Amino acid sequence: MALKNLLHTGSQGNAVIQLQTYLNQLSLSSLVLKVDGDFGSKTETAVKNFQGFAKLTVDGIVGNNTWNALLKAIEEIPSDEPSMNNVPPPQAALADIAARYIGVTETDDNLAGNDPLLKEIFEADNLTIDGKTDGYPWCAAFVSLCVQKLIQQSECYNNTALPKEASVSRFLSNWARLNGCLIFNPDSNSLKPEKGDIVVFTFSHIGIVESVRPREVSIIEGNTNEAGSREGKLVARKHRALSLIKSFIRLPVHNDELSTKSGETVVAN
Repeated sequence: MALKNLLHTGSQGNAVIQLQTYLNQLSLSSLVLKVDGDFGSKTETAVKNFQGFAKLTVDGIVGNNTWNALLKAIEEIPSDEPSMNNVPPPQAALADIAARYIGVTETDDNLAGNDPLLKEIFEADNLTIDGKTDGYPWCAAFVSLCVQKLIQQSECYNNTALPKEASVSRFLSNWARLNGCLIFNPDSNSLKPEKGDIVVFTFSHIGIVESVRPREVSIIEGNTNEAGSREGKLVARKHRALSLIKSFIRLPVHNDELSTKSGETVVAN
C-alpha cells in the first residue's frame, strides 16, 4: 500500500515532525534536528545520512523504502539503551499533565462531589444537564482538560482551539479534524504512536498515551476502573492491546514558520 506522506525539501507538517523525531532517535551522526515540522537542509542531510547507512538510494527524498527502513531501524533500537539524541515529541507533555490526575475518583453516578479536580474535569467541556456540569461519562472531558492545559502552556499549539468536548465521537470528528490534527490508525505504515498521542478506542472511550510497547500501549484514562471499563469512577493508568484502538490523534504543531492545513496531514488506514 502506498504511503500518504512522500517527504522532501520544503515539506511541512506533522509527518515531518515524525521523521525528524525518528532521525534524532537513531543518532547516526552528531547532527541533532530541531523538531519543528520543517523539512530544511539539515533534515535533508540527516535523511541522506540514514539512506547511506541503510544502503538505499541517497536522494534525500522520503518515500516507501526510506519510511520502511526507518521504522525497521527504530524497532531495532534496544529499549534499555535510549539514544543520547532522543528528543521527546512536542506532545509528550500531555501525558505528564494527565498523570497528575491519576487516582482522582468520582463519588458515584458520574458526580464530582466536593473534589475540586473532578469539578475541574467536568467544567472543561460545554455540557450541562439541568444546570449541572456533572452527571455524565467524563473520559472526553478529562482529555479535553489535559489538552487545554497543554495548549495554554506551549507555544507549539498557539493556533489550536481549546477542545471542550464531552463526546468521544465529537472529539475525533469535530475538534480533531477541524484543528488539523494528525489522525492515524494502529496499522499505519508511516506513523507509530508516541507519548502524548490521544487514543480513541473501538468502543466509546478515549485516553492519552503514556508509553508504547510492541503490542500494547500504556494509556491514562478518565472514567475507568480496574477492569478497564468506560463507565468506571477514576483516572487510572491502563495497558491496552492495539486491537482495541480505533485511531490515534496527534496535535498539530504551529509556529512562525509552520502552518499546518487541515486535511493535508491526516493519514487514514
